[in-house]
Amino acid sequence: MSTQNPVLEDVFVAFQVIPRLKEGNNFEVVDKAIEVVKAANVPYQVGAMETTMKGELNYLLEVVKKAQQACYDAGALEVITNIKIHSKTEAATDTFCTYDRGVTKANHMFV
Repeated sequence: MSTQNPVLEDVFVAFQVIPRLKEGNNFEVVDKAIEVVKAANVPYQVGAMETTMKGELNYLLEVVKKAQQACYDAGALEVITNIKIHSKTEAATDTFCTYDRGVTKANHMFV
């Protein structure tokens, strides 16, 4: 059985930060994390429950770490960060796992 290496230059990383503050507005802190994503110069989409980015895996993970730090810099006492990673092999182009299907105006930036 052959082992295929995943393509890590073209992955999707979705993440959610859940900051806890002693006082103040959590949404304002989450907005600071989103500012980090906007400054990262990668395709991204902000959703109600998470932000999804496309790019090189290690770079995107650095963006997530900076977004988490932005929450602390904005006054969070602790932050829960949930991360999802979608990678694929070269052979995945004909599988259900690709994002080449179901393109809508909302997700066209990822194709």
